[in-house]
Amino acid sequence: MNTPNPHLSGAIEAPVAMGTAPYISPDYAREEKERLWLKVWQVACREEEIPKVGDYYTYEILDQSVIVTRTAEDEFTAYHNACRHRGRRLTKGCGHATHFHCPYHGWQWSLSGENTHVLDREDWSGALDEARLRLRQVKTGRWGGFVFVNFDPDCVRLEEFLQEVPYWLGAFETDKMRYKWRQWLRMDCNWKVAVEAFIEGYHATTTHPQISRYGSSKVGSSSEGLHGRLFQMGAAGGGIGTGVNAKDEIDIREIPYLGLKQAQETVWSNTSDTFVEAARLLPELLPEDVSSIEVSMKLMEVACQLDAERGVEWPKVDPQHMALVGINWHLFPNTVLLPNVTFCLGFRMRPDGFNPDSSIMEVFALERYPEGQEPKTEWEHKPDQTGDSWPLLIKQDFRNLAEQQAGMHSVSLDGLTPNPVQEAGVINFQRNLAAYMDREPPALLLPAEG
Repeated sequence: MNTPNPHLSGAIEAPVAMGTAPYISPDYAREEKERLWLKVWQVACREEEIPKVGDYYTYEILDQSVIVTRTAEDEFTAYHNACRHRGRRLTKGCGHATHFHCPYHGWQWSLSGENTHVLDREDWSGALDEARLRLRQVKTGRWGGFVFVNFDPDCVRLEEFLQEVPYWLGAFETDKMRYKWRQWLRMDCNWKVAVEAFIEGYHATTTHPQISRYGSSKVGSSSEGLHGRLFQMGAAGGGIGTGVNAKDEIDIREIPYLGLKQAQETVWSNTSDTFVEAARLLPELLPEDVSSIEVSMKLMEVACQLDAERGVEWPKVDPQHMALVGINWHLFPNTVLLPNVTFCLGFRMRPDGFNPDSSIMEVFALERYPEGQEPKTEWEHKPDQTGDSWPLLIKQDFRNLAEQQAGMHSVSLDGLTPNPVQEAGVINFQRNLAAYMDREPPALLLPAEG
């Protein structure tokens, strides 16, 4: 774990202008393969997706394919998904194997990557040595229940890459959460357009007007090295379900239930049934003259008790840590997590081949369950962006992405100008991306002379 820093990075950036080439250029999209995707740590799967020795998950990024397999009870190994004979891929999707078998000519490998069979090996007159026959490994790392891969054999350790993420998010023990649901679709936008929609809160007032009714919708953004963080800019205890909007005459004890019920119905995550039930009980448990802080504390107390009764143990998160951690974290380059004590909403965006105007978006909800009672889930393809396949809040985001991508092709654009306070995470993302891509970082936006 990284050494904790009691002070998170500053939230305010200088105004900048950003070019559109990273979002629309075919050449840039192709260059990302060598400079970014073959060099960076990236989430491949969750440990729970390959729970038994011999289980495997096929991870794909651009034209590269990786077999991630559990090789021992507490060990994961990744291999390039290509037969050492003539290149045929060995696996597709998820499955279980006692060995890896090439359906083309029958070559085989053990789970440890050693070749165990070559048909008529003597035909090579001894030229096929063990080093040539072994499956080529891809670097692996684990954190928070996620399995990461890196194609670069000389990469930094995952712990170094994650910087302070394990300190701030490790308290939530996402490794003890399990999938509640998970689904994916193709989007008519660049993968970075999709990422950036979920690492800034500046759009919330306009795109998600319902949010501000039960809490502050103004969200600040800060850079955290390679990564980024969002935090509520309202009063202490503000946010969906706990904040107070002064223009509404609502009993402060009822606001958590109204907000959390809204999250349950419009996000399908960012809360749990336990939290909703705990919030429903608050008016019976608290006096009328209670403060918002007392409401928040009672909500957590009751929810913890209800979860304990059903066999769900909460992580021990210090209240000060909870206050500082923020509500949303961007793990560079393409993963976004919204963690809490018993649940987490997550996103992973990937390029759709080398087409800069298309991407693959995966959305998942994690939750703590009594041992053995987690639901069985699979990745479900949900291409319909307008029906009941997606929660309202995410559909509201969908409406912007293809239109933004199309608009970025306009010859009138002489630079994108993200909000330096509420979209600082976007600036930080593009600054770090520029470093990987060996490009100039976003340029300072100076006032016009005169």
